[in-house]
Amino acid sequence: MTPDLYRLLHVIGVLTLFLGLGGMLANEPGKAPKLYGAMHGIGWLVVLVCGIGFAHKSQLGWPNWLIAKIGILVLLGVLPVLVKRGTLPRALGVLLVLGLGAAAYWLVQYRPF
Repeated sequence: MTPDLYRLLHVIGVLTLFLGLGGMLANEPGKAPKLYGAMHGIGWLVVLVCGIGFAHKSQLGWPNWLIAKIGILVLLGVLPVLVKRGTLPRALGVLLVLGLGAAAYWLVQYRPF
């Protein structure tokens, strides 16, 4: 696959991931339809696979900003569990999703380190 196809699939995965997160956080913890959890998981997997595929095809290697972005992706994967268990309030979860998404975008655009 070409890097452009990986990028397109990565963006589709991001949209799916955030749509799933939004659906899960908009409902009471543990009462969200399973579709949102499935969208979150599938989107998370697509983002991870296509992001690493893009980095490989573009011969980026493993720069620090990419490792930080993978860390953000792991946090976005764990966030619904923390909200469901009551460790994290829903409102703070929503703010974290927005902040983590913005940080991931910033890392890709500016590649600060």
